[in-house]
Parts: sequence; structure tokens; C-alpha cells
Amino acid sequence: MHASIVSLSLACLIVSLPAMAGAHHRAGTHRTADGSLSHARATSVAGPKGHAAHGSRATLDSDGTLTRRSGSRVQGTNGGTWQAGHGVQRNPDGSTQAGYTASGQGAVGGSFSSQGSRTRTADGQGAASRQTTMSGARGSYAGSSSRGGGTLDHQSTLTGADGNTYQGQTRYTKGQGVSHSGSCTNAQGQTIQC
Repeated sequence: MHASIVSLSLACLIVSLPAMAGAHHRAGTHRTADGSLSHARATSVAGPKGHAAHGSRATLDSDGTLTRRSGSRVQGTNGGTWQAGHGVQRNPDGSTQAGYTASGQGAVGGSFSSQGSRTRTADGQGAASRQTTMSGARGSYAGSSSRGGGTLDHQSTLTGADGNTYQGQTRYTKGQGVSHSGSCTNAQGQTIQC
């Protein structure tokens, strides 16, 4: 089966999943005229408690570049959902780039989302970052992290249902240790004790 057809079927599986019952699977491999090789597959499962679908595609280009992408989605009959995607590319010189995203919605209204990326150069130098948010009846959270050059930084904000907020920053530097600072405010923006 042509890889592009499998990729199209993946999209159709995710979109039309609720109408399906049982398990379904498609897979195929395709080689292009320039020597690139691709393999794609898609799987879906549906039952009395919900639906799930996953698809992936891996491509090896003629120059040696390897790329892989995947995505998943789950939906429960109670209304909860979860979905995620991931991609990574490895280049002929050994460098890599990767990224991911994920999000979900709870049956009672809570939600979360997260995304991140990482890179590595041909000489082994790495860097990464991540952002996450969550919210629910008891409050919300937002955080971000970054790493690179021997330093790790993290920032976070937590807000309670009463409107009180905590904001904090933490940094680790190789050879120097950890530093941290934080502050709290009430719903009116006034500084309060943490």
C-alpha cells in the first residue's frame, strides 16, 4: 500500500473513529524514485467504554535522514479525551531535533496541555524546553522549563480556587548549585505570606 494512502487513512481513522466498532489496522511501505523509504501504519480500537486511535510514519531519506512522526487520540464515553503527537528527526551528521505535544480534557471539566522540544548538535551539545498548563475546579498550574549550556531553569505559577497565587523560579547551574525565589499574592494582587 502506498504510504500516502496509509497517512490519509490515519487521518480518516481519527476523525471517523466514533462510528467504528472493533479493531482496525492498516500498514504499508513505499520506496520513492530517489531511494527514500517510508513505512506508515494506523490502528484504531472502539468498544463500549470509548475509542482509541494511533498512527505513525517513519521515513529514511536517500541522504540518511531519519524522520519519525506519531499521533494518538483516546476518547471515553464519559466525554474525557486525550491526544498526543511526537516527532523526531536524526540527521546524517548525528544531530537530532524532536518535539511533542499532548493535551486532555476530563469528563468533569479539568484540562491539561503540554509541549516540548529538544535538540542535539553533531558534537553532542543538547538543549530542551517544556511548557505545561493544567486547570480544574481546585485551581490552575502553569510551568515552563528549559535546559542547555549547563543551566536548568524552571518557572511555575499556581493559582488556587480562592484566587491566591504562587509564583516561583528555580535555577540550577552546573558548578554553582541551585537558587530559588518565590512570592505569593491574593486575589486582589496584594503580597501575602507563602
